Amino acid sequence: MTAPLLPPRGDRGIPVRSAAAAAAPRGAAAAGDDLTAEQQAQLAAQHAAFDYQAAETAEILREHEALQALMEEFLKNEDEIMKKWIAMI
Repeated sequence: MTAPLLPPRGDRGIPVRSAAAAAAPRGAAAAGDDLTAEQQAQLAAQHAAFDYQAAETAEILREHEALQALMEEFLKNEDEIMKKWIAMI
């Protein structure tokens, strides 16, 4: 028989907050004009990491769904073969 598919891997994630970003006050992060160049760079890196992780997760889910559809078709085909085999007996 077949084993169930594994859940998507989560070990590829990139930490979204650095220590310097965690130390920044919340009020400063709310207004874009108050950010320093370093904070803006950190924010851009966080956005890029999030976008990368979201895209990778979406791709893994698409692959998972495609494999599930393929498995379903295989099982349907196998069932038809079994029915024909039984009908021959």
